[in-house]
Amino acid sequence: MPLWEQKSISTERTFDTDTSDLKLLNNTLAGMVERAAYDLRKEEKLTSCVTVKIRYSNFDTHTLQQRIPYTSFDHKLIEVARSLFLRLYQRRMLIRLIGVKFSHLVHGTPQLNLFEDTPEMVRLYQAMDKVRMRYGKQSLIRAVRL
Repeated sequence: MPLWEQKSISTERTFDTDTSDLKLLNNTLAGMVERAAYDLRKEEKLTSCVTVKIRYSNFDTHTLQQRIPYTSFDHKLIEVARSLFLRLYQRRMLIRLIGVKFSHLVHGTPQLNLFEDTPEMVRLYQAMDKVRMRYGKQSLIRAVRL
């Protein structure tokens, strides 16, 4: 048993040039969520709290978080992160940094939601994770990020 347990998984991206390009911001956020969700699944962890962070060009920093049912599925986490980002990004100023954090982690694997998830979805995530384990995290990305 480890002496300490990881409390969260987070990632941030500071842009070379401050931006207000919503497509770039959404794609960056989706990519960060996708990589962090892969890390969750690889470590057999689930999250129940998503936090999004924005730092504007004037260094004002704002965060917003939301509790969710435990999951490690990209499609659910991306949806929550994008929703938080849209609620947070009100000022229409240039953004210097964007970040995402998953917290309230527990050990486990995702439970299927009888009405939303299918065995095919689980097998898809397992296949995607096998490709990433063999060829690296960036070997497989969502088309929306291209």
